[in-house]
Amino acid sequence: MPTFKRIDHVVIATEDLADAAAKWERNLGLKVDATLEQPLGSGFKAARLPVGDAFIELVQPVAEKGRFAQQFKERGEGFFSISIEVDDLDEAVGYLRGKGARVSEPEPGIWPGSRVARVRASSAHGVPIQLIERR
Repeated sequence: MPTFKRIDHVVIATEDLADAAAKWERNLGLKVDATLEQPLGSGFKAARLPVGDAFIELVQPVAEKGRFAQQFKERGEGFFSISIEVDDLDEAVGYLRGKGARVSEPEPGIWPGSRVARVRASSAHGVPIQLIERR
């Protein structure tokens, strides 16, 4: 059985990344420590706000088309997904598929040294999950 280590981060979708980051800092004192502009050609920009040994990832669409843009149009602002760190992504994907979960193929993650796979919300009681492996 793979090791599901910890909650790595929570993704929150927003229409205005700068405004959202300012509110998180003003209300909770959480400050952006890193940003990414369309990582891996994604069509979104992201900001990382550390919280203990995890972080909140604010994500804003900047393209009209693509996976994130479509999901944002359907779901709007707010909670987007939870990311769980695993020791071995390939093992975790195989294990979950063996249990009947719908899981995407592993691919490079947007944060340096990471790989990710997505567990469909339908396989997790409505909660989109991203598995993340860090090297």
